[in-house]
Amino acid sequence: MKNPWKRFVLLQLPVATLVLMIGIQALAFVLLGVPMRRDRPDELALAVLQDPTNYRVLMFGDSTTRNATVRFSLGAPSEVANLTTNGLIGLNGSLFLLQRYLSTHPSPEHVVLALAPGAYHYENDLRTMRYNLWHTYNRPDERNFLSTYVPGIERRDWLPAVLDVQESVVEPFLSFLKDRYLALRNRGAARIEVGVLSANAEAPVELAARAEIAPEEAFADSRDLTIPASNAKSLSRLCDLSKKHGFRVHFVWPPIPAQLESLLASRGALPDLETRIRSIMEGGCDVDGFTDFNKIRPYPNLSFHNDLLHLFGDGWEQRYSADVREYLSGLLHPAGAQEAARSPPSSQEAGQQPGIQEQQEIQPEKDDDRAS
Repeated sequence: MKNPWKRFVLLQLPVATLVLMIGIQALAFVLLGVPMRRDRPDELALAVLQDPTNYRVLMFGDSTTRNATVRFSLGAPSEVANLTTNGLIGLNGSLFLLQRYLSTHPSPEHVVLALAPGAYHYENDLRTMRYNLWHTYNRPDERNFLSTYVPGIERRDWLPAVLDVQESVVEPFLSFLKDRYLALRNRGAARIEVGVLSANAEAPVELAARAEIAPEEAFADSRDLTIPASNAKSLSRLCDLSKKHGFRVHFVWPPIPAQLESLLASRGALPDLETRIRSIMEGGCDVDGFTDFNKIRPYPNLSFHNDLLHLFGDGWEQRYSADVREYLSGLLHPAGAQEAARSPPSSQEAGQQPGIQEQQEIQPEKDDDRAS
């Protein structure tokens, strides 16, 4: 070809494109099977397999609970594993995390599901499920579940890698680099993240600065609480695992805006959802029932961000986390929780320094001195 443009268009460009496609496909093949380490849910999928700690309570939940509790201690060391994720992982991802944990650990005593009512209805589209679940949960039982209840989720596996370089090459390669980096730093086995801060049940709070929205408009997408097939199957499998491994299942309702709670209650939607969940869980599994954290303390609409899903500010998160810790303590130490409820507050709870109460009992006359 004497014309250089014809040579470029008809020969050089196609050859270069073919070589690039082959190179990307080869790289994708090499990276196939690399465990994903993109975010917290990916890290949890590895940690539940590798963490050597045998926890007594596993708590699953969406981002309402995750954002609020992840920084705070929810129990004594080795008691509570905080496996909360987000709505994109959902009930199906929570089931996969539980199955992975049970494959490498003794059974916990309690499994707690802290999912918002809407999470039982919410089902991601195919693309979102593939991105958040398919690439992370690649064991045969996990893939079979997803293929059954998300038809077509495996279809893109047959497409050339060049059509989705991010998922087939970039993210696996970055995950591989992170894995190598952690290995060089001798980080050892992945561990479930444990909060260390102490939450204050009476932390000062602030309200979001925005105008209130009419409930019918604000919660239009939150009123449908029907349970799709994949979520119903996840609940059914949870029941089967409870029977097989002997743990008790607890359902809790995390904070939701007060107006949404009133709307769901007035329509009977929340009791109906609880009834449907109970019917799915029938069959001999040990289910404790439902605990509503909105009955412990109210959460006005302005205690949430504009999305009306996540608590606004550190104060509300601390209050909810403190309530969660007390609730979990009641599961593990029911007699101690009842005794604490009957007994007067401790010196620390009363805002006193350790040892002051004992000094008052030994030297009561000092009270009179201070009073005068």
